Amino acid sequence: MAKDVSQSGTMKKRTTVTVLQAPGSKQEKRGMLPGLLERKGCRMATLFILLTTITILSTVNLVICAIFLGSFKMHLLTMASNNFLASPVLMLISSTASIGFSVFCVMLIFKRNSSIYKYFGLTCILVFVIQLTAVILAFLLRNSIHTDLNKVNVHKELSLAASNNSSMETWNILQTRYQCCGGRGNSGYREWENHVDSYPDSCCTVQYPDCGLQAKRTLESDYTQTIYERIHVKGCITAVKESMQTYVVPLLLGWGIIGLLVCISLLILLLLCSMFYKVLEKDGSRLTNTECPVHGRKESERSSKPGNEESPDRKRTISKEVHE
Repeated sequence: MAKDVSQSGTMKKRTTVTVLQAPGSKQEKRGMLPGLLERKGCRMATLFILLTTITILSTVNLVICAIFLGSFKMHLLTMASNNFLASPVLMLISSTASIGFSVFCVMLIFKRNSSIYKYFGLTCILVFVIQLTAVILAFLLRNSIHTDLNKVNVHKELSLAASNNSSMETWNILQTRYQCCGGRGNSGYREWENHVDSYPDSCCTVQYPDCGLQAKRTLESDYTQTIYERIHVKGCITAVKESMQTYVVPLLLGWGIIGLLVCISLLILLLLCSMFYKVLEKDGSRLTNTECPVHGRKESERSSKPGNEESPDRKRTISKEVHE
């Protein structure tokens, strides 16, 4: 009988211990995340990986922007819409800003200062707004390329080019880049005949001074045999539309997707900066408000008063008293 009582008592004790251990395990789980955030190595590794990702993605987008402006001359198509200039320029600015922001953050993540993460967060918001705006404009441009190019008044633009050297230079660059001549269709070169006495030299398949004038004189006598050898016959609006559909539209889609990934990374970075700032602020306030176990005063108050520096012997005596 006594043995049964002792066994039941043991069971009750075990049950009590189990109940008491359960809340402790939950508290350990709850304190795991703040503990990880307080670790400098974990904090630096997380930020470094995220900033490296932003740098790589933004570099790819920067290369795509250079292709838009350098190869496809999109900034010269403002005759169709100002979005052909605004979108690539803003895309270039956003990519450069993201790269600069990431490099700047990598240089400062080694410092244990809570105010740094506050400035990181504010700058991250600015870069995020620029990046998101650029992504929206990129998708708008992608969806409106053909509509904008169809609205171009070719007769007005060619007439302006005949009397304005700057406008003619724009057409010369486009005709050389896209190997075209004139406005629309497979006989776009004919539209120049209503505005100038000869074809622009940029229409020639082999360019040299006054090649357009010589081509027109030759074509008047031997049209059928030399037309395709002398000048490009396809209109520039038609050639640009075909090139945009083949190359630029997929590139804009790729830039937009990568830009969205950069935006997501910036949001995660903003969240982490906010969490790190709160953890470091809490940790700093806890260290500041810690009381001395012997004198009962806060360490910050004791250290701030002049003449309160204790000798090594006095510190050893205090530590012995605390241990006793």
